[in-house]
Amino acid sequence: MKKSTPSIADLGFLMIDWIDDEGRISAVNAFEAQELGIDGRDAINLALERVYSSTSAQLLRAMVRGEHVADATFPIWVNAPSYSEVPMVAIAVPDAPRGLAIVKQALSPAVLGIGPELVERVEILSQMIGAATEACWCIEFLDPVDTSLAEEEIVERVFSNESRWRACNEAMARLYRVPEGLDFNLQPVARYFPDTEVNRQMVRDLVRSDYRLDHAAAIDRRHDGTEMLVENDFRAAIKDGRLIRLWGTTRDIGPHKRREQQLSDRADTMLDILSATPDPILVISEQGAVLAANPAAEAAWARPADQILGRSIQHFIETRNAVEKLRRAASDGEDGECDLGVISADDSRDTWRFRSARMEGEVRRYVLTARRRAKRRTRLLAEEAL
Repeated sequence: MKKSTPSIADLGFLMIDWIDDEGRISAVNAFEAQELGIDGRDAINLALERVYSSTSAQLLRAMVRGEHVADATFPIWVNAPSYSEVPMVAIAVPDAPRGLAIVKQALSPAVLGIGPELVERVEILSQMIGAATEACWCIEFLDPVDTSLAEEEIVERVFSNESRWRACNEAMARLYRVPEGLDFNLQPVARYFPDTEVNRQMVRDLVRSDYRLDHAAAIDRRHDGTEMLVENDFRAAIKDGRLIRLWGTTRDIGPHKRREQQLSDRADTMLDILSATPDPILVISEQGAVLAANPAAEAAWARPADQILGRSIQHFIETRNAVEKLRRAASDGEDGECDLGVISADDSRDTWRFRSARMEGEVRRYVLTARRRAKRRTRLLAEEAL
């Protein structure tokens, strides 16, 4: 007696899904839904990337459009619930009216012809990323984003289309303080990369930079929900006008920004103090060029900042070898003072006592504080200048 050929419905031990004319999954069988963790209520109108790797999804779309004729059997990669890709062998069977049925079964990499050298290369790259001290991440869109849309629509879909983490390393898990034993790659993307205006602006910048962006600031969330200021370097994989993946590196810049703010606040406070100080204060270089001056210096000598800054202090000091005297005074320690004759903008001359102190750092600079001396010293300083 002739044995009948089983129908697709009889192949319940194999994973099967149906792809419609729009290139989306219209149905899956119970075995596939169970193996891939797909809720039966959601198994309609799924993006191919929900089940297949991006390369396999592109292949299947081409088959549906009639742009590619598949072999009797062909290799394909399926996204497992553990967020790894499983190699399978598949056949494509027209099954009207539901569409093109893809019947597949898992096979080992050796059966699919993946050579030892390729396996070794993948292993090396994985080890390098895993051992990196900088947080490395990859977001894969199970529902790819159409990059031909308007900018705001692209931004909206980056946050709303279904996505998942792929190949995030241990440094990434540590940065976001994921508890020990919890796989970062299995966590929802939105938990750590929330839809906020700051992050939306970053995605706008990414789109405008043709999907290649460095030093992009974002506000992410750690596992416990606390906010974290980070800096990202972005790259993208776009195929046939569809954004498939984003990947890059992330750094916590919160401590750096806080340090910058502290230094800025301290500088502002010092400027406020210097501005309120009644005595003239100058900062000069090793050669005597005036690098900074407070408002009291401008008022005392009736010289605006543009007549002081960038010029040698000797320009308005009548005492000879003024710069050398100030350097020598600074080397005298706490008693580093010297009297110099200052020429005001109206050509009047007065004696000022300068206290000189060397600033710490690789570049030699000196802070000078001046206070007017009694008139009886003026003649002595004038004689010294001759």
